[in-house]
Amino acid sequence: MKNLFEAIYIYYKQDPLSSVLTDLYNTTAPSKAIFPYGVFSLVSDTPNWTFTENYENCLIQFNIFSKEKSSLQACNIFEAIKGDRELGIGFDFLDLELDNYTLVSLLREVSQLVQIEDVWQYNITYRILLQKDPTASRITFKQCLYNLMSI
Repeated sequence: MKNLFEAIYIYYKQDPLSSVLTDLYNTTAPSKAIFPYGVFSLVSDTPNWTFTENYENCLIQFNIFSKEKSSLQACNIFEAIKGDRELGIGFDFLDLELDNYTLVSLLREVSQLVQIEDVWQYNITYRILLQKDPTASRITFKQCLYNLMSI
């Protein structure tokens, strides 16, 4: 999943979303993170291996944190995460580029806005279906086979 995490962060840095968040962190933010900030994390990753295909079925959750009195800032950031398909910005229907994988689909599934004490938190979950590049899979298989033969 390292490739997926890197691709998300690289995309974030060049997307307009980076102008409305102070930063986007992987899994946890530092205790002194400056609001508003975001965190993305892997909720689940279910492999689906068949004889001809290697798929990864992932849930990635973005958590947006805002300390404004109203939820307006968190809602505006949510809109930036969704983006605009026609303009090619945001994560909705994004054609994310990853090394050794082909993106099959990236769909937003569920979102939730909550306020915990004085912090607004918007949780946005995306389902990402990835297919392992067949040439990368063959190399990995050959390497594993070679390792087994050398024991």
